[in-house]
Amino acid sequence: MTTAADAQSSPAGESNQKQNWWRSLGPGIITASVVIGPGSIVVSSSVGATFGYGMLWALLITGSFMLLFTAMATRIGVLKQESALTQTARIYGRWLAVIVGILAFTVCASFQMGNYLACSTALETLTGVDGTLWIGVVGVVAFVFVFAARQLYRWIERVMMALVLVMLASFVVNLLIARPDLLGILSGLVPRGWGLEATGLMAALVATTFSVIAALYQSTLAQQKGWRADDLSRAVRGSLRGVSVLIVVTFMIMITSATVLQGEQIRDAAHLAAQLEPLLGSTAVVLFSLGFLAAAFSSTIVNAMVGGGLLADGLGLTANVNAWSTRVFTGIAMVVGLIAGVYLMKAGTPIDGIVLAQKSTILAVPLCALVIILLANHPRVVGDHRMPWWANTWAGFAFLVLCGMSVFRIWEMASG
Repeated sequence: MTTAADAQSSPAGESNQKQNWWRSLGPGIITASVVIGPGSIVVSSSVGATFGYGMLWALLITGSFMLLFTAMATRIGVLKQESALTQTARIYGRWLAVIVGILAFTVCASFQMGNYLACSTALETLTGVDGTLWIGVVGVVAFVFVFAARQLYRWIERVMMALVLVMLASFVVNLLIARPDLLGILSGLVPRGWGLEATGLMAALVATTFSVIAALYQSTLAQQKGWRADDLSRAVRGSLRGVSVLIVVTFMIMITSATVLQGEQIRDAAHLAAQLEPLLGSTAVVLFSLGFLAAAFSSTIVNAMVGGGLLADGLGLTANVNAWSTRVFTGIAMVVGLIAGVYLMKAGTPIDGIVLAQKSTILAVPLCALVIILLANHPRVVGDHRMPWWANTWAGFAFLVLCGMSVFRIWEMASG
């Protein structure tokens, strides 16, 4: 007789374990693909170019925030087979679920604007055709895709995993060729202060790395994956591994920019492509623009799906990715982002619009973060699996950071 242990130790058992490990990354990789978009690339490159290695410690802290809130949201989705905002409505009232859904939708529409601007910037660099035209083309293609795909989650999971692997491999090679200062990197991991004039850029870094909305949607992705309470440990580990890719890629982009672009001001996609110059030479602009386009377009689809799904969930409709209510709100997010993107394309430089989108989202996320913390500790949601004291302490600190960044952003806008 073949025992379970024998099966696991056999070549077939090892193959199945590897496949299960790989497939468990799906929800986390989708979340990472939302965050590793044009805004993440632009902001992390700008921080590296502005501060050198000096702000790596800030990325380390915000990355830990993202890991923690992703783990909490995964618990919420797996332990109670109800969507996060359905549980919010049941425990705290539908009014709160509606507010969170609207805020999440607004944040994603803001990111959507940045995604369109990035697509148009990359395509304009590649073709020489005006970016305003390309915004409309990208918007139509994304809209058709969302409504044409039948099994939207399954297709997105596979494609996002492939795209993230390509980005990871590209930046690993580029980082090695750039030859960063290892002592400088270690020094950059030590916390230090920064001037008031740089706080806006730091807020953008927090918003783009610590994406509370994407973390909240992780609860829906965990359910979409089919995970149940018995799969809790595997679900949390898989989600954390996937999101870890986000942190690693962002670290590599920031370190590469700190090495190659220190002191430079990021103006457009062509200038940003200079960080690939050590590896690709004169072809850097074209190849980087293609990668920039891939990151932007993947985020265009998934980001809109996140906003549409959370709004539908907040309003009491199904949060299922394949449901028509989710697709309709996804389409609305795409249209809103498209209109804002066209306006900013005509009003100023696209890169400024991308950074503005990242900074503005910080206004909406504190309440969403508070909902995650409350649900992850409520006995009617997680039972005996509430978060340990140290995790709640760090989550509370993350919440205070979000509140502080929001207050600064309000002050910044009020002062002109």
